[in-house]
Amino acid sequence: MLKFLGCIMILAASTGIGFIYSAKFKKRTRQLEELQRCIYQLQNEIVYTHTPLPEAIEDVSKKSVYPVKEIFEEVSCLLFDNKVNNVHEAFRNVLNRRKDILNLKRDDMNILLDFSKTLGESDIEGQQRIFHLTLENLKKRIKDSEVLMSKNVKMYRYLGFSLGAIIVIILV
Repeated sequence: MLKFLGCIMILAASTGIGFIYSAKFKKRTRQLEELQRCIYQLQNEIVYTHTPLPEAIEDVSKKSVYPVKEIFEEVSCLLFDNKVNNVHEAFRNVLNRRKDILNLKRDDMNILLDFSKTLGESDIEGQQRIFHLTLENLKKRIKDSEVLMSKNVKMYRYLGFSLGAIIVIILV
């Protein structure tokens, strides 16, 4: 009886680990999509309503979800309090502090950092081009993320179960 319970626990644990690891791929895709939505929203705030940048970023943070919300909240606080020299420095500081809560790759964060380098430093036309470029880059990253997700989610789930089954067979 104890042997049977031990086998069930090993199988459940390894399957659970497979599910946890596969969830990272889903989280990355969701966070990229949320980031894209926030960039669209920021574009509307800046280009069409001419909202000042710190206020626009704060408005975006109020309408977004965790963990992307945290990034925009902290950036707006840094800009309101004048703790940084420019927007790029604010985004760089926040992303370095918050990279542990994000499931984004370094290239994903670089898109946001490149975007922040020119944010608020040109006229409306220039801002629109920057928004367009950033959104195109995010769309590519989302597509790549979806392809990886579709390939790897099932694989890691089955791999977790399979490894658990192998361990159980070896122990029995």
